[in-house]
Amino acid sequence: MSWFGGGAKALVRDGLARLAADDPEGAARLLTQALHKRPDDAHALYGRGRARVALGQPEKAEEDFGGAVAADPTWPWGWFGRAWTRLRRGDLDGAIADYGRGLLLDPAQAEAWFNRAQARAQRGDVSGALDDHARAVAAKPGWAAPLHARAVLKRARGDLAGALEDLTLAVGVEPGRADLWAARGAVRRAAGDSAGAIADLEKSVELDPRKAGPWCALGHAHLGEGAPTYAATAYTRALELDPERADAWYGRGTARSLLDDHEGALADFDAALDRDPGTAFDWYARGYEHLARGRLPAAETDFGRAADRDPAWPWAFVARGDVRAARDDLVGAVADYDRALEIDPTCIEALSNRAVCHAALGSFVAAESALTRALEAAPGSVEIALARADARWARGDAAGAFEDWDAVLERDPERPDALRARGAARREAGDSAGAIRDLEHLLEVAPLHPDASAVRDAVTRPRGP
Repeated sequence: MSWFGGGAKALVRDGLARLAADDPEGAARLLTQALHKRPDDAHALYGRGRARVALGQPEKAEEDFGGAVAADPTWPWGWFGRAWTRLRRGDLDGAIADYGRGLLLDPAQAEAWFNRAQARAQRGDVSGALDDHARAVAAKPGWAAPLHARAVLKRARGDLAGALEDLTLAVGVEPGRADLWAARGAVRRAAGDSAGAIADLEKSVELDPRKAGPWCALGHAHLGEGAPTYAATAYTRALELDPERADAWYGRGTARSLLDDHEGALADFDAALDRDPGTAFDWYARGYEHLARGRLPAAETDFGRAADRDPAWPWAFVARGDVRAARDDLVGAVADYDRALEIDPTCIEALSNRAVCHAALGSFVAAESALTRALEAAPGSVEIALARADARWARGDAAGAFEDWDAVLERDPERPDALRARGAARREAGDSAGAIRDLEHLLEVAPLHPDASAVRDAVTRPRGP
């Protein structure tokens, strides 16, 4: 088929020139005139379709691209044009099919492979998307976009090493793109490389200091590296650029908390939650700031909101249980610990703290049961073993209590609280010699023990009848 007939040729030539000169309105006018003369000209239809895309007329553009396909189904660009409009309006299956037809005709078009990969990823075909990005990379090795997009897919799959490899290639290809440095910094941080993340994010903000996101990510990385002062500075910069970023307010609040600026942290958490009700952890963090200030009712409220936000997160219930216990609401505390244990039966804090509440309520059997479960979850915990010894002693199980004290002291013969407890118990049980050995050993290893004077008295004073 001949492209042009008579004056149509000049109109198409001039129309495409207008399109190249960023004059889509003029291009559409001239190409429409050409199509009056030759309505089945695939190139004119394709050119007008592109002009209509630029003019914000995607439906009309898709009609033109479809006309180009009908006029010459062996020309790939009609397929590519229609695929692009279908992709933009969410017809993923149609876009994938059209890109496939065009790529059969011209498999060297990297942009088409890239766009079909995007459609496949949105469709949920991640493997197919990865394959298409690989074809795009092979077709155009100096192009960072498919490397970046493939890295995003790999990271979502948990392949951090693969994502890092692709982003390193992308940075090498286009080292002036701040977003690529930021993306690699995010992957490095996810992989636990805080120092590498900081280096990449600092490069990103050096290239483009006007975006809040990389500054915020830099703050996160500094927190991961244990540098709250630097983190607070980065978050402050992010908030100067975008004061509505709840994650930056939250991050700076965390940094300020670590710097013992609890009032500043609380103000930042308030600002974060004003902008975004947040996740359970946001309320949890603010609850601990209230707790640090001794504001138990406010802390209990925030931990409760955390529990409402995520009823499957045990730590919100543990934290509220701790506050309720501190407020002498032992029954409420036990209920919270029970809820935490329904979610995670191995939660050591819930088991051990519930046991303390049971003991305070006089339920020593329940306390011992909870502590036994806690020891099963953490068999090396000296604190839990000592707490169980106390519970066993309180309910009259002297043999069980001595078994726990003996086990602790076998692991750590100079453990002061174990020596103090076993010595006192031996004296009460009538084993004066054993008591004296334990208490004298206590005075040797901990002469400044708070109970030193009472211990000396116990060692030197005979036990009464």
